[in-house]
Amino acid sequence: MDGNGRAGGRRAGALFGTAVAVAVAVSPGCGPPDAEARSGPLARTPVRGGVLRLVQEAPASLDPVEASSVYESFPVNQIFDGLVAIDAGLGVVPALASSWRVDRDGLGYQFELRSDARFHDGEPVTADDVVFTFRRVLDPRAEGRSLVFPYLAVIEGAEAYARGESDDLPGVRALDDHTVRLRLTHPHPAFLEILAMDGLKVVPRTVLERAGAAAFEAHPVGTGPFRLAERNEDGLRLAANPDYFGGAPHLDEVDLRFLRHDESDGGAERYYRGEIDVLEPPTEELPRLSADPETKVVRYQELSLAFLGLSTRIPPLDRPGVRQAIAHAVDRHALVADAPVVRREATGILPPGMAAYSPEPKGLEHDPARARELLETAGFGPSRPMPPVPLYTSSRSPSAVRTLERIVADLEEVGIEVDVRVVTWSELAERIDARAAPLFLLAWVADIPDPDAYLRSLFESGVSGNYFGYDDAETDAMLREGTRVLNPIERAELYRRIERHVLAQAPIVPLYHTMGAVAVRTTVHGFEPGPMGTAGVPLERVWIGGGAAR
Repeated sequence: MDGNGRAGGRRAGALFGTAVAVAVAVSPGCGPPDAEARSGPLARTPVRGGVLRLVQEAPASLDPVEASSVYESFPVNQIFDGLVAIDAGLGVVPALASSWRVDRDGLGYQFELRSDARFHDGEPVTADDVVFTFRRVLDPRAEGRSLVFPYLAVIEGAEAYARGESDDLPGVRALDDHTVRLRLTHPHPAFLEILAMDGLKVVPRTVLERAGAAAFEAHPVGTGPFRLAERNEDGLRLAANPDYFGGAPHLDEVDLRFLRHDESDGGAERYYRGEIDVLEPPTEELPRLSADPETKVVRYQELSLAFLGLSTRIPPLDRPGVRQAIAHAVDRHALVADAPVVRREATGILPPGMAAYSPEPKGLEHDPARARELLETAGFGPSRPMPPVPLYTSSRSPSAVRTLERIVADLEEVGIEVDVRVVTWSELAERIDARAAPLFLLAWVADIPDPDAYLRSLFESGVSGNYFGYDDAETDAMLREGTRVLNPIERAELYRRIERHVLAQAPIVPLYHTMGAVAVRTTVHGFEPGPMGTAGVPLERVWIGGGAAR
């Protein structure tokens, strides 16, 4: 990782280290009842016991409905489960639902819940809890909106319920204690994948109604392989759930330490001191870690994008020509050349391996002369320079600093002065949530293997991940069409058209995709991230014991 943060999509914080192609599996309509929900078999016989120690930025919340970055996703995915999950091959597999069937018209989905799934307080998971979870995401009284919220508009009655126009949600029904029936207004090509998103992890109705959302967030009760045992300003501790329906975890505990504000190495020094077992290292640490006989560096193909975000509402960036000038000024090729082993130049928004990805350039090309022309047309030039534009970032690693310096130099070359403001991850998150950052550096990691994880999550008008204030009727219309097109070739062409349309208006400058890397002690087995990053690693299948051959 090339910075201090990673988010789906989830926002991944600041800039990080670049993805190469990965085959996207075609999800089956249903999985067998005994399918492994979270991972495949391990290569060696595991042993039980031990504590896995990691480090990351502090999560803003442990409530699934509030998960908006990988920092929330990592603990949330250990504490909670959804109806289904997405495995390392990007296929949909059972989780709390042991099986399901889809009606021939593609509108009805019926899920059978596992009879052995229980919350951490010992209460069984029921269909009523599932219905409550959906209603909670759509609740018109909610202060904020979950990242999964816009995806649920396809459910029958969801829009009227979310607007407070109806108390009924006919598209989500409990047929009995263990059967849930969902009904859509039209077939959706990625609906099963949507059900695996963080915001739809199932929560206990009784606990939430009794304790309230604030108390629940402080003491979350899920069904997952780990439960929250302790939490303070320095970190949190997860204890194994011996009654987990997927089998008791091999680990006793997970000790998740939080990065300090003064750490610019992502926790590398803690790793070298033996304080943690797993590290997402800055790029410059990879040679040392690769040479360490007690460390294995696991590289993985990640569905990710690092980008420069531009506000479409804050002057002077509210002028399309100014944003286009910025896009023409940035030399993406030079950014990749700084770290070619872990970066791949972004030719558009969608990463390699994502459905609808194509390698042909879709964005505005690097053209400083054209950038100057656009600025002059907007009324800015040597005699009337543009006021300095604030650029916010939380990245502090040397490689991330070099990236920042290169972008600043590119912009200054065409006459755009940048006011760099390095802030903490929490401060950056607050500012972009408030749409109060003119320019910002961010990374995005897909939470479902579907182009909507980028294009809808980031650019649909009014959604929580649209940090740019981008509001375009044509984009919205094409995104709505994308939820209805079932032919994969036609859908891919539509999303490429959406990419080109968005990039022409320049609310975003795609920079590069990353090849993920994680340093793991040789005594740790089974910690193998997939295309959606470390947040989805099934820690119940990780174990500690003995050295491993490198």
